[in-house]
Order: sequence, then C-alpha cells, then structure tokens
Amino acid sequence: MYVHTQSSSYMKLELKQRAIQLRRDGKSYSEILSVIGPVSKGSLSNWLKPIKLTADQKNRILNNINNGREIGRQKGGWTNKKKREERIQAIQNRASMVFKKNMRHPLFLGGLLLYLAEGSKKMERFQFMNSDINLIKIMLEWIYIFENLKKNQIHARLYTHKIYYKKNYESFWSKNVCIPLKNFSKTIYKPSVHKVKKNPHYKGCLRIEVSGSELYWKIMKWRDMLYQNLL
Repeated sequence: MYVHTQSSSYMKLELKQRAIQLRRDGKSYSEILSVIGPVSKGSLSNWLKPIKLTADQKNRILNNINNGREIGRQKGGWTNKKKREERIQAIQNRASMVFKKNMRHPLFLGGLLLYLAEGSKKMERFQFMNSDINLIKIMLEWIYIFENLKKNQIHARLYTHKIYYKKNYESFWSKNVCIPLKNFSKTIYKPSVHKVKKNPHYKGCLRIEVSGSELYWKIMKWRDMLYQNLL
C-alpha cells in the first residue's frame, strides 16, 4: 500500500511539474490538459495559480481561445448549412411527387403560373399581392387544395393610399376572401397626391402570406419541373 501511494505521489508531482512548464510556455488550460491527461480543474488551477504570464503569453492564449471560437463558429455554420440543404432537398423530393400527380390539373398549373408571374421571389417565403380580388381567391383556393392549409393559417396585409384610411377596406377583404381580421397585420398606407378617389372599385392591394419557407421551396421545385416539361 505504501509503495502504491508513493508511486501515485510521484506521478502527481510529475504531472504538476509538466503542467507548470507548459503554462510557462504560454499554454492554455485546455492545451495543458490535452498533454498531461485528465486532471481535475481544481488541482490544475491550484498548480498554476502562482505562475505569472508575460504579456506575449497572455496574448497567445487569448488568440488561441478566439481562434478556437472562430473554428467552432465555422463548424457550426457549416453544420447548419448542411442541415438546411438536406431539409430543402427533402421538401423538394416530396414536391416532385405532387407535381407529377397534379401536372395536368388546371387549378394546379393555373395557380403555379399565377404565382410565378405575380408572387414574390425575393424572400424565401410564399407572398402574393394583388388588387384583383378574384386572383386572390384563386391563389387562396390553390393553397387550400394543394398545400392543405386552413384559412386561419393564412396571414394578410393591406396596402392602400392614405386618403382611404377611413374606408375600413380590411373588413371588405376579410369578408370576401374569408381571412379573419385577427390574421391581418397593420395596414400600410402610402402617400398620395390625389385628394379624391378616382377608381370606385379600388380597395387597395392585399398581400397574402404563408409562414415558413416550405411552400416557397416547393414552388421553386415545381417551377423547375414545369420548365423541363415545356422547354
């Protein structure tokens, strides 16, 4: 038992001396542990507390820490990018089957072409805006049938001129396209040089939107498949 205890003490002393030397060389705690093996943080801290580092050694340790963080950020960014690409690929694989099933359906093709002509492509999100209530209705029906969404899952925002702010066009659109008013974002009023309404049928432009990016990526896949079939 004595021999074993004495041997352990010698090993611990050797580890301590090695750790001190590495610290004097300007190594960080993590670098020291990677060399000497598993040692409790409490023991390592007690061993190294008396060691005074030079400015150069402190800068080296700080640079290593920052480099390690940068490497970690890069790895994290690459991992997230890979996950995003895999998610989009899975979405578009499912979208491919939907296109093959519905490519000759008039509403499917009509809605797809309508979005490709008038829908937003700047953001990775489904957004469609128009002043024609019938086009809005067609687009909504397309979403309900081929995306299987419910009316309360659609969000809307009205864009109109400031001279119409008392007209309550939000209620008009809500009633006619069956989107609850609670799903409307705050109306955007644009300045206008006109003081009198010139078009009696104008009720502003309504933008409909679906949360998330899944439908957008489906549409991008359907667009590519449509082009392949037509061109």
